[in-house]
Amino acid sequence: MTNTVLKGNELKAISLLSGGLDSTLATKIIKDMGIEVIALNFTSPFCQCGGKHKDGCKHKAQEMAEQLGVELKMLNNSVEFIEIIKHPKYGYGSGANPCIDCRILKFKTAKKYMEEIGASFIITGEVVGQRPMSQNRRAMDIIEKDSGLDGLIVRPLCAGHMKPSIPEVNGWIDRSKLLSIEGRSREKQLDLVDEFKIENHACPAGGCLLTDKNFSMKIMDLRKSDMLTLPNARLFVYGRYFAVTDKFKMAVGRDDAENKMVQNFASSGDLLIIPEAKGPTAIGRGDVSDENIKIALGIIAHYCKKDKEQILNYKVFPEEYKTTRVDEVPEVDPKPFSVNVV
Repeated sequence: MTNTVLKGNELKAISLLSGGLDSTLATKIIKDMGIEVIALNFTSPFCQCGGKHKDGCKHKAQEMAEQLGVELKMLNNSVEFIEIIKHPKYGYGSGANPCIDCRILKFKTAKKYMEEIGASFIITGEVVGQRPMSQNRRAMDIIEKDSGLDGLIVRPLCAGHMKPSIPEVNGWIDRSKLLSIEGRSREKQLDLVDEFKIENHACPAGGCLLTDKNFSMKIMDLRKSDMLTLPNARLFVYGRYFAVTDKFKMAVGRDDAENKMVQNFASSGDLLIIPEAKGPTAIGRGDVSDENIKIALGIIAHYCKKDKEQILNYKVFPEEYKTTRVDEVPEVDPKPFSVNVV
């Protein structure tokens, strides 16, 4: 690539904007150079930045894009990501998190969009040394190479510690205005928040459910059982998780909010159990045999044992509801089937 000097208003750049602290600052730094920035945000069933019952990263990305005055494009590569979780080339982190492979997928998707709209480079809020698996120099080099973006990723927050990118070498952006942050402290970033007058950014550390020990157990059990699909991953975010057999899993709500969420995920072929009074709503998915229905009802009876005359409504979609009383169902101890904390 030649050392062509372009003016800021002749350039477009793609920013990977999560709505968090670092990506927001990185986007701001490049936009302030007069470069048109289009932000990309990737939706994920595993984001917990905003909590289980909030909009999370999607909402924050929209809010930050509005504050920064940049266009936001939402992309969903969840189906491809599920396949990566099954067979990550670079392995897992502390849980079921294939961080390096996840970053490669995001950058490949961003590269495709960059080429579609005629943008020239990618912006990311990465800081060298901040995340042990994906934000060290070796991992960053792997991600850049495998995504086909050699020299086209600009990291405004830690550029001083990295080899100059093509946009820096060619003078498309002013390297002197880029920063030299490293490590896990966010002190310098928080100073910039005040300087740039940025409000209500998402939690600095982010939040991926795949790093959570208990949730990772669910994902790895689904993977082992060849039941790891996007619909299953979305369902089993909620509730207690029981592996009744290798091919039959249950999600059991822990409170009213989770009961409603679990019920909303019911689909054709699922076993749905709803106590008539107080008690957990449950979905059984997979091999809905008569024997597994008995076990599932017994598990729910365990949680309703204080009201033995309570009615349990249950059905296999799209059948009509059947009913049974708690004291008519042999109670089943759920602990042997629990993959994580009961």
